[in-house]
Amino acid sequence: MSTPNRRRSPDRILLTLGLLLIVGLAAILPAAAPTTQAQQQPIEQMRAFWVDSANPGYRNHPQVDELVANVVRANANTIVVQMRRHGDARYNNSIEPRAVDPRLAPADEFDPLAYLLAKAHSEGIKVHAWLVVSVTCRSSDPLWGHPQHVCTHHGPNVPDPERWTTATYNGTQVGDLDPGHPGAILHMEAVVQHLVQNYPTLDGIHFDFIRYGDIAYGYNRVSLDRFNQAHGFARNYRPAPSDPLWSQWRRDRMTELMRRLYIRSKAINPKIQVSIAAITWGGVGSYNPGDWPNSAAYSRVFQDWKAWLQEGIIDFAMPMQYFEEGKARSRGWYDSWLAWGRENSGRRAIVAGMGSWLNTRQQGIDQTRRALTPDAQGRVLAGVGFYSYNQPYARSTYEGRRQFMDQLRETVFAQPAVAPNWPWIAYPTTGHLQGMAWVDGQIVPNAHVSLFKDGNWVRDMTASYDGWYGAVELEPGNYTVVIHGPNGRTVEHQVVIKAGMVMNGP
Repeated sequence: MSTPNRRRSPDRILLTLGLLLIVGLAAILPAAAPTTQAQQQPIEQMRAFWVDSANPGYRNHPQVDELVANVVRANANTIVVQMRRHGDARYNNSIEPRAVDPRLAPADEFDPLAYLLAKAHSEGIKVHAWLVVSVTCRSSDPLWGHPQHVCTHHGPNVPDPERWTTATYNGTQVGDLDPGHPGAILHMEAVVQHLVQNYPTLDGIHFDFIRYGDIAYGYNRVSLDRFNQAHGFARNYRPAPSDPLWSQWRRDRMTELMRRLYIRSKAINPKIQVSIAAITWGGVGSYNPGDWPNSAAYSRVFQDWKAWLQEGIIDFAMPMQYFEEGKARSRGWYDSWLAWGRENSGRRAIVAGMGSWLNTRQQGIDQTRRALTPDAQGRVLAGVGFYSYNQPYARSTYEGRRQFMDQLRETVFAQPAVAPNWPWIAYPTTGHLQGMAWVDGQIVPNAHVSLFKDGNWVRDMTASYDGWYGAVELEPGNYTVVIHGPNGRTVEHQVVIKAGMVMNGP
């Protein structure tokens, strides 16, 4: 039995043509890719590379171009570039002499920092200037003797009290600046302030070797005299390296330096980020995560970076967790520092620094993945940094480095990320204070300074040798600064603290 013919309606004809068009397009167009992790919105996570001065990376325009291209290739976002090594400058506009390095393009052709800032910022990459603080005078340095080099007039060969460098307990002179000498602090302040003023687009300052070299260091004559005077000891008294009072003195001097550099930098550019390369030798203290006083940082080199995070005088720490993944004890140390870091970021943040040159590509990927994984309480570190760009994995090559950057993008850095927009910088709710302790027209060294808000005591401070005092993380409002001078004389000043600003007292 035949089926009668049916006339097709115009709607059915249009529908049929539409389906045929879709089928035809599908045959000639590539299939739509599924939504991948890399297509998600960027997260805030620091992905950094330390770029050292001893290896290629930023010595000329092509190297900077390659550096930035590789960071982009890896889906990373931050470059920490060594600009000061031994009292010299790898940038042109400095109060210290430019480094003598025949591999560095001439100054009249190339400013490494200025060019890197422009190139990196065009790709959305942040740049932090890495400055070595204490390690300064080395006999191999050709600049020792240059009229602008700090070692020429204040190095270990200069008589006291103009010697700003340290010595060991047995009297051996060492070419490291000693913050127990006020001149060393003032010099580093001048270096940093000049840098921040003359490179206003710089994203951050990163301090390395902001510590003593070992427990036997710190015996600068001026520092010893100050210590003995402060505690009523005879001038010739020489405390043992492990003496608790002497250890705390050196710890306080290093903290004073850190506080001053932080506040001085923020006074020029409130948005600049201040960070440190932090010591993590061995396990955490006696391998108990709460045993900070026994850590090498606290007890041997007097870098109390846990307290710096709690006070808020650094924006983030990059602990140098340089541990071999292939050794069980070393791997355990690495993981213990990750756990410690998630618990102890204080007011600020921690970015895990990895000794990538010690490990294979896969081991580096494994350490990165663990560093970026939250703990059971949901706490997570703020990112990772590779030491170094030149050796992102053991025995890497020029082409192998490129391949490793691709591997990072394909694995642990697959999701796009921007460098963290730290809330205390982007959306500040507190401010900072600095001033000089004047009484009756005279600077009062080591003055006792009290701070009150609306009549209520807030905190006490001790001024520096030159009368400077400073405090961070203060609620906005009206404050009274009380400076206690000699013979019970006090002077009061009023100051208004504003969020996100460094306010200057008298």
